[in-house]
Amino acid sequence: MRVSEVVTNTDARPPQVSRRRFMGGAVGLAALGSFAAACQGDTSPAASTSAASPRPIGIQTGGADASPSATAGAGPDPQLLAQRYQGLKPFAPAPAPPAVKPIALSVDHPQVFAKVPITDKVVFVTVDDGIEKDPAYIQMVKDFQIPITISLADTLIRDDYAYFEKLYQTGFVSIQNHTVNHPLNMPSLSPQRQLDEIAGQQQKLQKEYGTTPYLFRAPGGNYSNATLTAVKQAGLRGMMNWKESMEIHDMQYQTAAHQLQPGDIILAHFRGPAQLKGETMVQMMINLYKHIQAQGFTVADITKYV
Repeated sequence: MRVSEVVTNTDARPPQVSRRRFMGGAVGLAALGSFAAACQGDTSPAASTSAASPRPIGIQTGGADASPSATAGAGPDPQLLAQRYQGLKPFAPAPAPPAVKPIALSVDHPQVFAKVPITDKVVFVTVDDGIEKDPAYIQMVKDFQIPITISLADTLIRDDYAYFEKLYQTGFVSIQNHTVNHPLNMPSLSPQRQLDEIAGQQQKLQKEYGTTPYLFRAPGGNYSNATLTAVKQAGLRGMMNWKESMEIHDMQYQTAAHQLQPGDIILAHFRGPAQLKGETMVQMMINLYKHIQAQGFTVADITKYV
């Protein structure tokens, strides 16, 4: 089953002291290489069976803890962006999100969606996994000041939980669930094993970052009815797939038009030179932002639409 459309339309408190622990156990290079190769082959979500402004830490409109608020101040510096990021401009401010969310999520009936039904020229940028931990990307997030949603797998972040805390603390990043061990064969796992993967990651993200994800992204976009049941049992409210995926220089589109459409969700990954044929994470994101800007789109916060 290829997810290509929406299945169903569906406060602040001071930043918390970190609850993360510094842990060892970096993932081996060989394992990372094979993992990256497997993920790089994913060009669209498949099932085996049936950001506007930053938010203060608190309860997200989606029903989970939001990211800490960014430091108040001026918007992105056009000159700095042009010099540091190959002529890119600041993104236009996203329009106000609808008063009623276009996709109404429910923990009783988690929905699967790959885009949001809107007409504004807005897309949503999501970044998965956690292999690469490039400090320059944290600075890029601060410089552009656009919302990013990251879906994290514990096996790929546990060697440096602090990196993703720094991203979260920028105030422009929301954290969502991507399983403990990133099993690409998710549908073939037993129902209990799938629940362990999803519920276990909920607990880890709550412990390390003090945030409660409400969206799940299946590794490789692979899921089954048992996966959806596990999503419900773990207390999540929706499964987020994608319409475009970013490679090194180009995007892969699910439609023959090879163009962004309003409400599309774009998938990228935390990747570095080992996975990007020598390119950096920042360069890949520069390429992605060029695609978005060239087509006249801006970036909004998915948590304000679902």
